[in-house]
Amino acid sequence: MVAQMYPWPPVDGYRQRLSHMISALGQAGEVELISVDRHSIGSERVEPPAVSGLGKVSTLTPGPEMPMRDWLRPWVRSGPPRRLIAGDSSELTEAVLLRLESGPDIDLVFYSLLDSWWPVHEAMKNSRTATRSNDRIGPVEVVDFNDLENLSLKLRRRNPPRFAPGSGPIAHMRVLSRWAVSRGFDLIDERRWDAVQRDCAAQVAAVVVCSELDVERSGCTNAVVVGNGAQAPERIITDRMALQTATPTMLFVGALDYEPNSDAVEWFVREVMPQILAKVPAARVRIVGRNPERVSWVGSQPGVDLLGLVDDLAPELDSADVSIVPIRVGAGTRLKVLEALAHCIPLVTTSIGSEGIAVQHNIDALVADSAAEFAAACISLLSEGEMRQRLSQAGAELFRRQYEWSRIEADLASKVTSWVEQAQA
Repeated sequence: MVAQMYPWPPVDGYRQRLSHMISALGQAGEVELISVDRHSIGSERVEPPAVSGLGKVSTLTPGPEMPMRDWLRPWVRSGPPRRLIAGDSSELTEAVLLRLESGPDIDLVFYSLLDSWWPVHEAMKNSRTATRSNDRIGPVEVVDFNDLENLSLKLRRRNPPRFAPGSGPIAHMRVLSRWAVSRGFDLIDERRWDAVQRDCAAQVAAVVVCSELDVERSGCTNAVVVGNGAQAPERIITDRMALQTATPTMLFVGALDYEPNSDAVEWFVREVMPQILAKVPAARVRIVGRNPERVSWVGSQPGVDLLGLVDDLAPELDSADVSIVPIRVGAGTRLKVLEALAHCIPLVTTSIGSEGIAVQHNIDALVADSAAEFAAACISLLSEGEMRQRLSQAGAELFRRQYEWSRIEADLASKVTSWVEQAQA
């Protein structure tokens, strides 16, 4: 396993997925991990857990992010997206190449994200020794796309600039100019990500995506689904007829330095929350996630509790009457949707927020895209116990049928064994 981030503790969606991919590989054989020792701000790095099959773990110090003045010229001249050029992956690449050259004992290399595969591939391509995967000799290569980056950028471009309430015209001009420049870069990188994804798929045994929808969108003939999941909780609250506390409570959980989440929170607080308060004046939304300073202004708005990181999420889940996923940009599948289903919490999500997950409107969750529809859905769930009960029970059953990590791990372990056997036949 080659990864751009150290997976433990699995405090966000990417690290959760990565840690479960490692567990799946451990069911198929012995696993070595080479990763950058980049862990979540606000969380202490912990030693690897006792995962079956996990052997050597090598962690590398992250390099500095390249300043724009250094990456802009090569970005203009060459084909890769700016994130691949600006990231410093030299130490990770060297470690992977040394391990591949040290012996023939590796059957499969699983790259977590294109960001891990691309620099290794480029180094091999530019060296005198051709990459073994090109010759169909040596280890099988598999790349987990997780998100389709070209689709994420396409959706991001649709969103207008976001202005903090009360900011003046000068602040508006600064925001607008930054937005215009970044969207211009996005337009170019959208096409570049698509090209790099397809190029990668043509050179490896398989690429992994999160849903059948992303298989179709990727355009890659060797794309396979390894979905996201959630851990079955030890206990859940199944009685949703009454509110959990005297205060009607909504909950949002997500890293607030991740743009799809910060956009979701600001849109909800600015456009949706006032409509909810007009009908349910006592309602509150509790926002949990790292780097809350990215959306600091929302903490001063009526009905909003901006908590940032919390030591224990369980009390927040226990007191939530409604889980909200007001995501408007991004690709892949949202673990926060699956966690709500797993914990039997009634859910309101946008259609983008639930993409790739088999929830159906008014059966397992309420799906709403406009501010008025999203507010109406939240009001209904905060007000109607029978609806909360019906949706939460259906959602929990959907989770048990399809989205427990144990099922997903077993499926990936089977795929890994099949890929290796086919290569060795």
